[in-house]
Amino acid sequence: MNKTLGFLLVAGLLAIPLVGCHKDDVEVIEPEAAPKVFDGVPDAKYAGTWKTENGQSTYWLAADGTYKLQTKIQVSHQKPFLSHLTGRWGAKNDKMEFRDESGNVSTFGFEVQGEKMTLTSLGSLKSKTVMDRVAGGG
Repeated sequence: MNKTLGFLLVAGLLAIPLVGCHKDDVEVIEPEAAPKVFDGVPDAKYAGTWKTENGQSTYWLAADGTYKLQTKIQVSHQKPFLSHLTGRWGAKNDKMEFRDESGNVSTFGFEVQGEKMTLTSLGSLKSKTVMDRVAGGG
């Protein structure tokens, strides 16, 4: 009887670490989302100055892959102000990518018909930006 009691006592002590940790006690670290990769290549046929149809934004796409974006932002009951972004641009298949100075990458579907370019956001909202090439704009 003493051997059985001793065996049960030892078995119980050995089992404590096995049942002492619950799955809820373990911290699960979720992996971070991989950053978007910028792999577009500038294409000289898209280089130039493009102005949105509403006149609020102007894109300067240089043949070397740099870009400047100037947007007029209207704030209620205040004078509009200009926002300026710079970075790199590139095209790949039916996508156009912009990487700003901070490394943020924005990817758009795009289509060019004559002197008109349409950028379409890839999210669920599918907003479109329609631009006209500015004559003599580089």
